[in-house]
Amino acid sequence: MTRSLRTSGASPFLRVLGFVFSHWRRQPKRLALVGGAIAAATAADLAIPVFAGRLVDALASADRAAALQAALDALWLIVALGFAIALFRHVAFEAIVHMTQRLMREVAAEAFARVQRFSTDWHANNFAGSTVRKITRGIWSIDQFNDILLVALAPSLVVLVGATAILGAYWPAMASSRSSARCSMWA
Repeated sequence: MTRSLRTSGASPFLRVLGFVFSHWRRQPKRLALVGGAIAAATAADLAIPVFAGRLVDALASADRAAALQAALDALWLIVALGFAIALFRHVAFEAIVHMTQRLMREVAAEAFARVQRFSTDWHANNFAGSTVRKITRGIWSIDQFNDILLVALAPSLVVLVGATAILGAYWPAMASSRSSARCSMWA
């Protein structure tokens, strides 16, 4: 008899998430490096518009000498942030490649060890090539899952929190729920 694809308990996504997290816990330093580098690159990316605004403000200033110095300072900060973004992204991608390679190697070893423990009847009734293909596809899926969570979703969360903090710092009225109700166009 075959097992039903729908089992009671957690959803398949939560089970996969728990499985991947259990493997991530085996590499806490590398996971922290990936997360920190991605967060730092994204934070630097968020800071560029702030300094671009300072550059524009400096160029619009009436005092030429002070404006030139302020514009050059803002320009150099933008360039430094660009280099920081490139460096942190490089570090993050290097770390995630090594983390994912190790994770894929561990998952493959565990999967093949589990398959080898199956009964002789199971091995007689299942093609080895299809079993290897299923394990390989599962490993590739874990690679994609890591990329989506760590390289796509994590920066989005940093942008959401960082942009909210920047907007709240520059326009405190936007951060307060009472003041935003007063600022509506119907008030």
